[in-house]
Amino acid sequence: MALVFSLLLLFSVHQSFAARSFKKDDLVEQVCKTTTDPSLCLSTLQSNPRSSSSDVKGLAHIMLEVALREGSDNFAQVKKLVQNATDPIIKQCLDLCVMQYDLLIDNVNKAIHSLESNSFRDANLHAGWAADGAETCENSFIELKRHSPLTERNNLVVHLGEISLEIIHLLEKKGGYYLPTY
Repeated sequence: MALVFSLLLLFSVHQSFAARSFKKDDLVEQVCKTTTDPSLCLSTLQSNPRSSSSDVKGLAHIMLEVALREGSDNFAQVKKLVQNATDPIIKQCLDLCVMQYDLLIDNVNKAIHSLESNSFRDANLHAGWAADGAETCENSFIELKRHSPLTERNNLVVHLGEISLEIIHLLEKKGGYYLPTY
């Protein structure tokens, strides 16, 4: 009898844990469905083990961290490209990109800090400005009719910034709480 009771208790605990895990995974899917790039959102969040136990604020934090990492990588790449640039127009574009990525990194850090302080409006503004920085970098090449060596990298950072912005916007709209329907 004790064995049957123990098995039932173990099964009950497992079912409860499985239900909670499903709902957290479902939260990632529901949040990502609200973004302009659900596929990138899902692949980014599902690749981070913290996502499965995060609320919406945690998901926004993870996305901002990824945007910061990618933006920092781009900043390092742009600085290398500036050193090797021979075309003065390309160098001009890259110099602008250095400034934009410097601002982008600062804005992502401010967005993270604002998010942590539940200042969702400020987090939203800084995340938006960060996405604008990578887009401004890319547009400088287009406006000066030059091929950008950063298009793929810039576009990734723009999309990560936009997704961060959209997730933070969910928090801002709901006063800090996003309660999906299951």
